[in-house]
Amino acid sequence: MPSPTDAVAAQVQRLIDIEEIKALKYRYIRLVDAHRFEEWGESCFTADCHLSTNDLGTWTGRAEIVAAVRRGYGSAKTIHQVHMPEITFTGADSATGIWALSDYATWIADGKQVIDWGLGRYEDNYVRTGEGWRISRTVLLRETLPAPNRCASTPDKTD
Repeated sequence: MPSPTDAVAAQVQRLIDIEEIKALKYRYIRLVDAHRFEEWGESCFTADCHLSTNDLGTWTGRAEIVAAVRRGYGSAKTIHQVHMPEITFTGADSATGIWALSDYATWIADGKQVIDWGLGRYEDNYVRTGEGWRISRTVLLRETLPAPNRCASTPDKTD
């Protein structure tokens, strides 16, 4: 039976691991939005990672994932936000996570601005590696929403 000190140390380590996984997911979002794709791949994924989406495709392997996302985002301006993680440990060096997602992308196609806005969730698997926590599998389940309306004028105010 572990001593109380060992039990507290294990609980503290779990909290540290949760914070490291949160930092990993934030790094994932920040680097993809900054179009720093090589750094994104190296610092976020295992070499054999699997990425699947409900609307864009499936890729296996860090190099394939990075190449596909680089092609897909090209010159797009993107903003991704993830919230409310549910992180569950499945072993000493493995965990799963579910994250709520809101994303927005805009680019020019055929001379016109395209806006893509969506909501959904990521379902991730994580493993601890010699370089820290990495994503070994991620599934993006997302629904595209109508672009937010832009008003040219302020609506009339009534008292």
